[in-house]
Amino acid sequence: MRLKASIGILAAAMVLTLSACEQRKKDEGMDGSKGMGAAETGCCQHAENACAGDVSKSQCDQMTGKFHKDHMCRTDTGKCTRK
Repeated sequence: MRLKASIGILAAAMVLTLSACEQRKKDEGMDGSKGMGAAETGCCQHAENACAGDVSKSQCDQMTGKFHKDHMCRTDTGKCTRK
């Protein structure tokens, strides 16, 4: 039972990470100010055991999560950790 729950959490985290990456690509494609400095990215902790990595603060806000600058998402734990 715990294994199924863990796999489900990891799958959800991966889906959210991939969708955040796709949204970021779209946002960067529409942003004409790339040369003026890219948005800082980090990790978004959007549930107790679910995070999304390499996202901007605004993307994290859309996920109603807590943004952690200079952190990465550990898919094995679902937690944001320092790079």
